Amino acid sequence: MKKAAAWFLTLVMVFAMTGCNKKENDSTKEKADTKAEATTQAEEAAGSENMIPNGEFNDGVGKWNVYTNGGSGSLSVNADKQLEIKITNPGTLEYAVQAYLDGFALESGCKYTFSFDISASVERTAEWRIQINGGDYHAYVSDKVPLTNEMQHITNTFEMTEASDPAPRLCLNLGKMEGDAEDLGEHSVYVDNFELYLEDASNKVETSEEVKTSDINLDQIGYLPKDTKKAVLRGEEVDSEFEVVNAQTGDSVYSGKVEDIKANGSSAENTGVADFSEVQEPGTYKLVSKKNGESATFEIGEQVYDDLSKDVLKMLYLQRCGQELSKEQAGDYAHGACHTSEAVVYGTDTKKDVSGGWHDAGDYGRYTVSGAKAVADLMLAYENNPSAFGDDTGIPESGNKVPDILDEARYELEWLLKMQEKSGGVYHKVSCANFPETVMPQEETQELVLSPISNTATGDFAAVMAMAARVFKSTDSAFAKDCLAASKKAVSYLQKHKDEGGFTNPEGIETGEYPDEKCTDELFWALAELYKTTGSKSYHKSLKKINVLNAPGGFGWQDVGYYGVWAYLTSDGQDSAYAKELQDRFDYGLKEIVENGKADAYNSTMGDSYCWGSNMVIANNAMMLWMADRISENAEYRQLAKEQLHYLLGKNTNSYCYVTGYGALSPQNPHHRPSQVLEQAMTGMLVGGPDSNLEDPYAKATLAGTAPAKCYVDNVQSFSCNEVTVYWNSPLVYVLSAMSK
Repeated sequence: MKKAAAWFLTLVMVFAMTGCNKKENDSTKEKADTKAEATTQAEEAAGSENMIPNGEFNDGVGKWNVYTNGGSGSLSVNADKQLEIKITNPGTLEYAVQAYLDGFALESGCKYTFSFDISASVERTAEWRIQINGGDYHAYVSDKVPLTNEMQHITNTFEMTEASDPAPRLCLNLGKMEGDAEDLGEHSVYVDNFELYLEDASNKVETSEEVKTSDINLDQIGYLPKDTKKAVLRGEEVDSEFEVVNAQTGDSVYSGKVEDIKANGSSAENTGVADFSEVQEPGTYKLVSKKNGESATFEIGEQVYDDLSKDVLKMLYLQRCGQELSKEQAGDYAHGACHTSEAVVYGTDTKKDVSGGWHDAGDYGRYTVSGAKAVADLMLAYENNPSAFGDDTGIPESGNKVPDILDEARYELEWLLKMQEKSGGVYHKVSCANFPETVMPQEETQELVLSPISNTATGDFAAVMAMAARVFKSTDSAFAKDCLAASKKAVSYLQKHKDEGGFTNPEGIETGEYPDEKCTDELFWALAELYKTTGSKSYHKSLKKINVLNAPGGFGWQDVGYYGVWAYLTSDGQDSAYAKELQDRFDYGLKEIVENGKADAYNSTMGDSYCWGSNMVIANNAMMLWMADRISENAEYRQLAKEQLHYLLGKNTNSYCYVTGYGALSPQNPHHRPSQVLEQAMTGMLVGGPDSNLEDPYAKATLAGTAPAKCYVDNVQSFSCNEVTVYWNSPLVYVLSAMSK
């Protein structure tokens, strides 16, 4: 309610200022009087409500949290109704322990008064900050305060001089501060009576982050000449007719009727479908209608996806770790070799070389389970359609007479081989203990740590090494043999340790966890791939012992069962009864995908709930549909697979081509450190897309109450909508390659 009241104050000011501009012929005096009245109203409204929820901690800790980055601490409310921040380890950084609160907004041009009370059980320094919650995390206002055991009152009046921020963060940095005692020991910091009041809104700057979207949405890249071509019209009224116009000449080349006009649930809007499949002549076009305006321009042609396909694959090269990226091949994203030092094995003094591989996402960690999913997709794409891949992507290996997709896959596979221990087990990840600041990769120089071996990492590793043994057999038989030996060793380890639990971050490690409590599906996938590669009866026997109903389906990093299903259903020497069981499981998953795709105007297969990384799920579903068509030709599956690509490239309710650098409207502010440092989005990255669970503060502040399919915002602070990863790009590589078959 307090947050709602703060927004109400903003609306009061908006309505007041709107009122003073209603009449164009008012006299100067009348205008001045009206403006003065509006200012008075704003000033009376300002300061009437504390914008910090639960500032006196009467409701316990509430929405306060603690972030650690090499330190440790916890929160509680003491008998005096003060927030006690107990610091057990202040770490080495100022923000090694950070208590924080989200859930308020700052408006550009407005003046605020911030105040609170603070003390500590030892003499030390603290820093309070109201900061941007993303990007470089710079402070809008901050100060450092020497603390004693005497409670002191801190107050500061400031003006918001930057653009309005609907989701800033209030935080207290309580790590190691310059001038503090070398050993502060365990201690507590006490805070109370947080208040943030809007004091003066008379100079409020009206800003709008509303993105101009289209009411005719389609694939902004284009279509193959003979493919089905459909656009979605939407609005309060949906036109009954449309035209296709040559964008260069302005001539109408086709007119048609809008069909299937209805309410679309997932996007909460009225929609209709325009089928213009009859337009096949290569060229550049747009759709127009009287009531719904016009679409983005798009192309029709045989090579319409060629450049996109290269850039989506090359994104993986630009994510390479452990080697220099040259200006010639990486352009603005060139950088020196990074993360080349040996990593310490967690909990020991042992160090190991694990250089190489791909940076996983917007950070620079390298994770076995997500990396295995990504490299598996590349090898599947190559197996599905080798002719789709050339040797001219513009990576260091281009021109070596090996398809670049195999060179790129090998770069990750060689890193994965380094992650295997002598026992056969595989380390879950390598990263620094904490996420880096907003820096280029070579500037993250903290110690690298190998997190412990996990069954999920070991199973995924075994699966992709078995795949690599057959995929690379014709180009490098020695490498293929090494991969097969590593796979067998990993499966042996997994079978001996299959009752062990999943992975959770060990103490002091704060980077991506990729938790997974169930490894049945990883073992199933590994055995299926080994059987497909070797034809060994022993692997077949072990595989059939697994109850497929207990092996989670999916093509993600967590649920990988469908990879195993596909491997077995495309193997020689199948057991017909077991194959039927697996096919039924595969068909069960397809049923929901097809039903969702048919029900949605945009043919999205997400249904009424969009998860974090929904664009990956869309791409995974397309991959699954293509696989189903391979098993048994099905025109419906093929078309729905293509519609998932069209969705990703612009045929969606948000009017975005979700691949950076492409389309009329594409993400400009991905949560991706190199892009943030250089202040330009790296080309060819698939962003996460709509997340109706609103899993970051910016999304919660800006998307509450929004229809599920519309829960997307192009903002660097929205990591749940706008981060990128190698394993979101990888299924898109597969889907694009399937289009050319």
